[in-house]
Amino acid sequence: MYLQPPWALFVTSKDINAKYINDALTRAWKGDNEGAWNLWLATDSYTDIPKLRDDNEIAEGTKPPIPDNFASPFAGKSVEECAKWLQHIPGDSAVNKEYFTVINEFSKEDDTVLVVQVNKNGEGGEEIEVEYFPQPTKNIMMEMWTNGRGKFEEKASNYQRARFDDGKPDRSKGPRYG
Repeated sequence: MYLQPPWALFVTSKDINAKYINDALTRAWKGDNEGAWNLWLATDSYTDIPKLRDDNEIAEGTKPPIPDNFASPFAGKSVEECAKWLQHIPGDSAVNKEYFTVINEFSKEDDTVLVVQVNKNGEGGEEIEVEYFPQPTKNIMMEMWTNGRGKFEEKASNYQRARFDDGKPDRSKGPRYG
C-alpha cells in the first residue's frame, strides 16, 4: 500500500533559510525520479494548501523557488504542535493528515528529513501522539510513498538498528523497535 500525497513539509528550525528549503525540495524531487512535487511547504494559513481535485490527479505541492524572505511560522515549534495544526486542515484539502515531513535542527548536519506518523488516541481520536525517524533528503519521497501498512514500524526499526550499530545518536521518537 502507498500513501497519497501531497505531504506537508514543516520547518521547525530557526536556522533553516529559503535557500536550504529550495535545495531540499529539489533534492527530494530528484530522488523521486523528478516525478512530481509532492511536498507542500506548510505556512500558517490554510488558504494556500493544495485542494482535492475532481479529475483523479494528485494535487501538486510546493515547487521551488520559494521567496528568499520566507520564514517558517513553525520555527521553534515541536513536531507535536505541527501535527495538531495539521489535524485542523479544511475538508477540501488534499494534504495527508496521518503522515508528514519535518526539516528540523539536525536536517542540515545529517542531510535528513523526518518522516512523521500521527497516531490518534482516546475517544474520537482527540488525543494525538507522533512517532518519527529521519531519512536522507534524497530518499524522502520514496519513504513517504511506501510507509503504509506497517512499513513505518519496520523502517523506524531499521533506522534505530543502523544508528545503534554505527554508534550514532538515535534521532527518532517512538517505541524502541526490535
